[in-house]
Amino acid sequence: MTEHFIDLTDGTRLDIKVNFGTLYYLQKTRGFRRLAKKVEKTPDKMTDGENMDMCANIIYAILRSNGRSVTFDEALELMPPDPEELKEVLEEFQEKYEKYAKKKAAKAGRPMQK
Repeated sequence: MTEHFIDLTDGTRLDIKVNFGTLYYLQKTRGFRRLAKKVEKTPDKMTDGENMDMCANIIYAILRSNGRSVTFDEALELMPPDPEELKEVLEEFQEKYEKYAKKKAAKAGRPMQK
């Protein structure tokens, strides 16, 4: 698997790890579910503001789940405004989330073991 890193504005380098904590923090952010549903149904009709909100939520969740104790505003300050780095973060998140969703679906389809 390819390693992806974010070079934060405070000079640290953070390995992108998407885990249960990432999903937990995403679900706790305000408005994420509404945006996630819109992305699933009509990703091409997202406004620039909605795209920025989605990216901001993902950045916050990744930083928190990777052990950084930050507020939402601090997370936004730490993320560099480089569009290429942001694109890598989102691609890595999507890839790992899809793996998680496949595992969850596979478990749901199996009968319970005794």
